[in-house]
Amino acid sequence: MTPVITPPIPYLREIMTRVMSGVYPFDIGFISGMSSPATASNVQLLTRNKPEERKAFVEIYKPFFIAGILSVLTAGCLLGAVALYGISVQGSYTASAWTPYVLAHANSQVFGWVGFFIIGFALQQHAPMQSKLRLFNTLAWLSLITIAVGIGLRFAAEPLVRVQPEVWLPVGIGSSVLQAVGVTLFVANIGLTRSKQGKAPWQTLYVFVSLFYFIGIAWLDPILFAGSHQSDPNASIQFVAQWFSPYREATFLGFVANMIFGVGLSKFSHCFGYREPLRAWANAAFFLWNLGVIVRIVGWIQFFDAGLAPGAGALYYASGPLLLFGATAAIVAARIFEPADTYLRSHKFQRASLAWLFIAGVLLVWEPVHLSLLGVPFSHAYTGAIRHAVTVGFISQMIIGFSLHVAASMTDRDPTSLPRLWSVFWLINIGNMARVACEVATDFTPIAFAPMGFTGFVELVGLGIWAASVLGLILPKARLASA
Repeated sequence: MTPVITPPIPYLREIMTRVMSGVYPFDIGFISGMSSPATASNVQLLTRNKPEERKAFVEIYKPFFIAGILSVLTAGCLLGAVALYGISVQGSYTASAWTPYVLAHANSQVFGWVGFFIIGFALQQHAPMQSKLRLFNTLAWLSLITIAVGIGLRFAAEPLVRVQPEVWLPVGIGSSVLQAVGVTLFVANIGLTRSKQGKAPWQTLYVFVSLFYFIGIAWLDPILFAGSHQSDPNASIQFVAQWFSPYREATFLGFVANMIFGVGLSKFSHCFGYREPLRAWANAAFFLWNLGVIVRIVGWIQFFDAGLAPGAGALYYASGPLLLFGATAAIVAARIFEPADTYLRSHKFQRASLAWLFIAGVLLVWEPVHLSLLGVPFSHAYTGAIRHAVTVGFISQMIIGFSLHVAASMTDRDPTSLPRLWSVFWLINIGNMARVACEVATDFTPIAFAPMGFTGFVELVGLGIWAASVLGLILPKARLASA
């Protein structure tokens, strides 16, 4: 019988890194993402490789997670909550005074909140060989710095471009370029330094499509900033009305949703104790979802070019059933509503996330009926309701679920001994449900504006509690104080 030994700390960390990445190039005795003791023969397998060929131990997720938390608690959710309150007071979604802050909030949420967490998680999962560690760290930090500076400059440029366009228009365009450079450096980092071990899993197709969208929206952003801040205000309004809707669909339904599907279908079973995903359903989801995204983008452009005339939006509205069926197929494929091998606090957030994805699909299908009841071709309120079902309900809760697991695993903490964070769960879900319901209701009565204005602050409190929990795990001083 092979004796069981306790491996040195570097090798224990190496094992943990491999568990988190879902890659098992050595026989280290892992079952469903849960570790068993290492054996002497296992350690020999780890140590007999040349140092430069060994996969490096990194903790690159930390600065990106911290940056994402700072982003969402400032220019992201906080600014969004303030802007929403301002909109509710004025009783109008098109109040021009709040438009710059809404745009700055949206940019921070895309590249800061969502972008930083996706980049940090991806780089952590695809740690380099030891020989490429310096290049990996250089590209990672350059990516972080360029995106962070870009977000900060964009935050200033959005409101100030109206005051001094000769100064702040170039700054705003430059900020978008910096963000695009940061995204490109991230993708290049994965391609140049990633430790290649075996054939890529089938879920990678989702990730490739996501990265295609990510690079695309990043390099289109400078054009959108320039187009939305033209010297003629009417031209700017026309540009925003025509192009921002398909841009947001490409961002949230193309880039982010595909990344969540790809990573989720790969990690749910290995890291969270769910059953193996159903590949046939996942393939159907990939086809239906991405066809729905394309149909929605092309359909809106065609619909808008036709002046939003009655009957011209058939292609646009056809995207609703495609996206709902795609979302349903993805949920079935993931199998996260089936019993799991163990209980983790991340489970409730992941399940709520996919529940919100289904709700968003239902709202998409109901959209033409809602508009016909109002007798209008478009509704800012209803579009906002759909978007926040996706962004807060689906995307943000999946980020929360994954970040809690990564932070606990990478700091060697037993997740079952950590706070369950039910307060975070209820604050975010009640806040978002109230927001979505009130947004839809404002199409029928202005009374709904008043309660809607407070929902963003409810969600912000929930995010603050979650942020304190994550930072308490990954910040050394906080961990020492809690020990």
